[in-house]
Amino acid sequence: MAKKIQESAQALLMQRIKSALPGNMSLVDELAELLEVSNDSAYRRMRGETQLSIEEIALICKHFRISFDSFINSGSDNFVSFTYHQLSSHVSTFREYLQGIKNDLGQVLKFAENDRQIIFAAEDIPVFQHFAHPYLTAFKIFYWNKSILNAKGYEDKKFETTHIDEDLLQIAADIYDAYSKINSIEIWSDDTVNSTLKQIEFYWDAGAFNTKQDALRVCEEVNLMLNRIRKQAELNIKLGLDNKPAGTEPNYSLYHSDVMIGNNCVLSTTGGMKGAYISYHTFNVMLTTNVNFCNETELWLKNLIRKSNLISGVAEKQRYRYFKRADEVLKQLVTKIEND
Repeated sequence: MAKKIQESAQALLMQRIKSALPGNMSLVDELAELLEVSNDSAYRRMRGETQLSIEEIALICKHFRISFDSFINSGSDNFVSFTYHQLSSHVSTFREYLQGIKNDLGQVLKFAENDRQIIFAAEDIPVFQHFAHPYLTAFKIFYWNKSILNAKGYEDKKFETTHIDEDLLQIAADIYDAYSKINSIEIWSDDTVNSTLKQIEFYWDAGAFNTKQDALRVCEEVNLMLNRIRKQAELNIKLGLDNKPAGTEPNYSLYHSDVMIGNNCVLSTTGGMKGAYISYHTFNVMLTTNVNFCNETELWLKNLIRKSNLISGVAEKQRYRYFKRADEVLKQLVTKIEND
């Protein structure tokens, strides 16, 4: 009986790995290379004729970012395991954080265009969207390090772009470039734009900008970002770093929700694999590939979409009204800064 359960768990693990691979990649080749065995030995493990060792299971789960706990506890609806990257106040870990996002999106891009999708319920403007604008990116990175992480060396600094390493700006640009090529649905509420604007206003009131021009330059790039997103919504196609359509096929839908979203939630679907990303502690993210949790997350997101108003594509009036409100709040902030 124990052997039958073990074989069943191994079969489920193999199915999960297969669903996590792009269609152009061979499971047997991946296993053989990872475990440093022959293709024949890999086939025997795939068929369950050779039992995986504990070390092999650990290696497979780590490589494919799969939790074996979900198979051991497959009968328990209340058991969900998450992975997360812990940020500290060191710049190196923030660089690793950005690099991790870039790597995750790189994995998504390995799948065919019609076989990859991201649904983003956005309490704040999706972080990817800021990264098309270098000055705004620098501000966000500075804010996160100074006000959220309390990073050493930022205590007495005021914002100016020279405090941000060029390689961080490049990684951020690469992240946006990858995101622009992935089919995405974003759900925004009335408060989605406010987070970034409140951060700018707080820094202005606290005297944390080096000059008034620095504050106004950040506001200018927020305006550029909102105009770009508005254009994307009009075209149903994301714009690349050159502000031109990143593709020829529709890959962007934007919804306005009257319901407060509560926290940033992302569902990534690649092939037959789903991953749910839940935000915590401002911008940290927990990830799970638990099937039940991901399916429930998908149901919640689709229900949210049904209750929301489409403001992309032909929904010109609804789109105009939404961005008009955002523009007015931004203009009020610019006027405040200019008159202080």
